[in-house]
Amino acid sequence: MKVLKTGTMSNGTHIQIEDWSEDYSFMPYGSTLASYPKSKVTHEGQYSPKGNEIYRFSFDFNSNDEAETAFSDLLDGSKKLSDLEGFLREREYKDCI
Repeated sequence: MKVLKTGTMSNGTHIQIEDWSEDYSFMPYGSTLASYPKSKVTHEGQYSPKGNEIYRFSFDFNSNDEAETAFSDLLDGSKKLSDLEGFLREREYKDCI
């Protein structure tokens, strides 16, 4: 995995675009956006999000262009993480973002 770009949203949440295509050939180049916000709620399980603790949420897009657009929208404040819930890898955690 390679980190292609990093940034910080206005609320202090760190985000980055990642390329997993060298590790997993089925994944398009640079199509993952990872975020590190504090979870809004707690889920059961040792490795699940816990309320008010930083957790890694990832969003899978169809292309690097889509990931770049989402990245820019998050940085400029025109979108929030919850606006991207349709791309969330672990959709059972959508109430956390």
